[in-house]
Amino acid sequence: MNLNVTIPSSIGDIRLKNPLMPAAATLGNLIEHAKYFDLNELGAMMPNSMFIDSGSPTMAKKICKTNNGFISALSKNNMSIFEFEKEILPHLPCETTPLIIDMKAIDKYQMEELAASIEQMDRIMGIEINLNCPYGPGTPYWKNPVELKDLVARVRAAAPRKWLIAKVPGGDIPVEEISVACQEGGADAITSYSSLNGSCIDIRTGTYRCGGGGSGGFSGPAFKPVGILMCRRAAAAVDIPVIGIGGISCAEDVIEYIMAGAYAVQVGSANLSRPDFMHRLLKDLEVLAGQMGISSFEEIRGTARIE
Repeated sequence: MNLNVTIPSSIGDIRLKNPLMPAAATLGNLIEHAKYFDLNELGAMMPNSMFIDSGSPTMAKKICKTNNGFISALSKNNMSIFEFEKEILPHLPCETTPLIIDMKAIDKYQMEELAASIEQMDRIMGIEINLNCPYGPGTPYWKNPVELKDLVARVRAAAPRKWLIAKVPGGDIPVEEISVACQEGGADAITSYSSLNGSCIDIRTGTYRCGGGGSGGFSGPAFKPVGILMCRRAAAAVDIPVIGIGGISCAEDVIEYIMAGAYAVQVGSANLSRPDFMHRLLKDLEVLAGQMGISSFEEIRGTARIE
């Protein structure tokens, strides 16, 4: 079977070898995972989320495992986009596998500056706006469609040559309204959607097990039904492609997301369980597609029906 996917965009069709890409921060800065599998097996590469400046290490617990998932509270990357450009970027196979950077910022002006900087980095093909912005004081831009549209438009103007993706935040949110505002602002695609906030407690010590504030983003297999629903809702609301994310742990999950309307998928927490998970998932997807008689993902995209 041909696993290739073609994703329309304002900069021309995006052609991926397969629909699989890691979610931000789940394969580190990528090169450390090259010893587990060939990065060229990925449909697209995505390293840790990037700020325009570097962060400082903290003592807060970053990740804890729960039943059927993980809670993560990944703080600011210790490497800025400029350090990444110098130390990591030259060693990635960007000529054969597209590289996408998930962007975080303290406000829309810093997000605009970050996008303008990445625009000058020719080895980076795409950017993803993390819509939990601002990372700091202030109301998240997704809560105001006018501000959200302005944020996306600023990034679009700052990086006109990049594939522009907007990542919908998690929680009880108006995913349709957010997706439409992103499309109107100039986004090429929507990633739907991010993790849910959660907490877990160590009953032996009486302390919260993750995050400086005792909480983090919950993801994992238990999250998949929510992810499927949000993918379906986003795909029905906009004309631009949707990338599904949330709880993927096997090839069957990938097929579900595509049937819900996704062009591609991002895989997150499963990478925390096995560093070679993406390699195994690709092989399983090839086998499953063959068993189902799927010749192209285009023929099953958005075909799930209500009986």
